[in-house]
Amino acid sequence: MEEEDEDPPLAVEINKSTPPQSQNDDVSVGVTVITGYLGAGKSTLVNFILNSQHGKRIAVILNEFGEEIGVERAMINEGDNGALVEEWVELANGCICCTVKHSLVQALEQLVQMKERLDHILLETTGLANPAPLASVLWLDDQLESSVRLDSIITVVDAKNLRFQLNSHHGSSSFPEAFLQIAFADVVILNKVDLVSPEESGGVLEELEKEIHNINSLANIIHSVRCQVDLSKILDCWAYDATHATHLEALLEENQSLSSKDLHDSNVRTLCISEPLPVDLDKVRLWLEEILWDKKYSMNVYRCKGVLRVLDSDQLHTLQAVREIYEIVPTRKWKNEENQMNKIVFIGHNLNEDALTNSFRACMSISS
Repeated sequence: MEEEDEDPPLAVEINKSTPPQSQNDDVSVGVTVITGYLGAGKSTLVNFILNSQHGKRIAVILNEFGEEIGVERAMINEGDNGALVEEWVELANGCICCTVKHSLVQALEQLVQMKERLDHILLETTGLANPAPLASVLWLDDQLESSVRLDSIITVVDAKNLRFQLNSHHGSSSFPEAFLQIAFADVVILNKVDLVSPEESGGVLEELEKEIHNINSLANIIHSVRCQVDLSKILDCWAYDATHATHLEALLEENQSLSSKDLHDSNVRTLCISEPLPVDLDKVRLWLEEILWDKKYSMNVYRCKGVLRVLDSDQLHTLQAVREIYEIVPTRKWKNEENQMNKIVFIGHNLNEDALTNSFRACMSISS
């Protein structure tokens, strides 16, 4: 009997005695974090990937620890005696699925040991509203960075209810998790667009895109129905890899004129500063640490991306930051025809454009 297209993939036990195959130790496995408001469609996206015949071996980790546990504590918990992975199953399309109860990092290490089987790892955050702690762990963890890499953060939002979720903070001293999830996203899947009434869909979707880009103008927005998306747009994004500076430069080019002058509230938002003079790299590091670590000027920066023109260097330097963790690395030589500039995009809460611009200018070399 032929199987129906909608049938769930067959789950079979993994043969743990299978000898490891040859692998390239220089190739790391990309990890995509999937987050989103309850009911937005995270599980639908995971099920779509698990059921698709995409020819990739993808591991899916269903993360069940909540914010009260904390990723940092999960990294150093029980050790050998801790319950790590509840169950591993291999699906008919080659994907692997597991449920993680305690230590995300140790579960990833188990996956890495068999990474010759894998093309990608998906991490669905079922209990963690804010993806920042996961991003910090996965991006620059010393034990993991050579084996796995943070590829991107995907946020799934509900086109029908997003505006209500974003507006629910008015009259309150706090703002909903939807802001944070969009702020940290590299890709935003605007799901359930079919539920927006046809007579208003064009204007409504356009307004939703504008609201999303006001929060995070660096995010790529994809429309979807039941999270059926082109996987090439959400996998292998290399959003945190300095060697893919061309992608970062393109994003920054689109945002170089962005200003917060026309925004009159203190919501989560994006702004960009752009300055022509070369900067002292040591001064930039101190400047950034004061903003990220000391919360100088009472700003709360969630994400930061930029390119730097560094004094006495012919190298374009890229800057990325997630919360308190940042990285500045040289990526390539400036091209002769390029207009050498410093361009930095900030995503955060209570951002002060004048304070950022004026303090950054103190990092410049006045002799050039």
